[in-house]
Amino acid sequence: MRRPEWLIRAASLLVPSERRAEWIKEWLAELHYAQEHAGEARSYAFARGAFHDAVWQQRDFWTPKRARRVAQSPGMCLATLAALPVVIALASGFLSLTRLAVKPLPYRDAGRIVLISQAGSMAERSGVPSANVTLWRDYAQTLDGIATYQWRPDAGSATVSENFFSVLAPERRAGRGFWFLSPKITRWQIGRPDKKARYGVVARLRPEVSPSEASAELSAILRKNGVQDWDSLVELTPLASRVHMVFWVFASGLGLAILIILPTLRMRMPTWNPTAAGFFLAKTGLLLVSVLLCGIEFTGASSITMLGGANGLVAVSAWLFVMGSTGALTWSIADQRQRCRVCLKRLGMAAHVGCPGCLLLDWAGTELVCVEGHGMLHVPEMAACWQDPDKWTFLDESWQELFERG
Repeated sequence: MRRPEWLIRAASLLVPSERRAEWIKEWLAELHYAQEHAGEARSYAFARGAFHDAVWQQRDFWTPKRARRVAQSPGMCLATLAALPVVIALASGFLSLTRLAVKPLPYRDAGRIVLISQAGSMAERSGVPSANVTLWRDYAQTLDGIATYQWRPDAGSATVSENFFSVLAPERRAGRGFWFLSPKITRWQIGRPDKKARYGVVARLRPEVSPSEASAELSAILRKNGVQDWDSLVELTPLASRVHMVFWVFASGLGLAILIILPTLRMRMPTWNPTAAGFFLAKTGLLLVSVLLCGIEFTGASSITMLGGANGLVAVSAWLFVMGSTGALTWSIADQRQRCRVCLKRLGMAAHVGCPGCLLLDWAGTELVCVEGHGMLHVPEMAACWQDPDKWTFLDESWQELFERG
């Protein structure tokens, strides 16, 4: 196909679909005439004018009635929901935390790196005393290196021990992509150990050593050196699982949301044809993706703290995931029930019918009609049983005159 014809085909995408075929046929005929009488060079200028005419075709097409039809369509619903992840990406700096949580960690043999936390009073996690780190550095046989760090979430710098980077062993190809604790840290400084201070601890396990084996050895070293049993409890968390924990928290929150929704909503969908099921899964998926991105980007759940395990950020994210997933599922199910069983457009023209006091016959309620004339939905004022109380009535062709396109 020659270039002038491609221009017309491209411009036709701006023409309303109902007029597109006739518009293309008319413009191609005029293009051929222009090529025969004005030459190939003038035909390019003629074809470029198709864009102006294509936009002009919209002048009497978008009537208020037609605009409402488009707004109620499933395509507009999906387009609006698809814009949510884009807005989140723009607001969060192009999903910087999400990209870090998904990409492989920038350390050599990252699967051998663990975070160490220690039980304190009231069974709360706490940093590790400097004296305990010294004992582990001197006697532990399961560790291939151990280092300390200190960092406050509101600070852009962190204080680490001298061997910190040798323990992590950053990949050379990572370059400026190196990060630990949080990508917000831009300055690293070497600090002298304080015997009275508590530190975050990161260690590298020896090959073929599991975190449980190392944890048992570290606890035994503390007890052997006079540390009480309660204070000798040590927990090792693989660094990779800590960073990726946010995805498990989201999955748990989604599972809990489903358990919350099941007994409180009539989950029976109006129709489960492939088109309706695909639309429901698509809009629900877009909402859940938005909830996940908000939890990662705006709560910092993938960051690491001195405790090395679950922390307040994860708790906030878990709450957000449960509430957000519950809201997404509730809205998606309610929206599905308020759509046409044929074209999936949002029902409109709501009208209250019957008498609210006549509950015995159960005929009082709200009637919604498909804007395309496919059918009518009756939603009763009060449900008579646990089964689907909505009554869908298909409208025959005799009703189509009332729903002519405007």
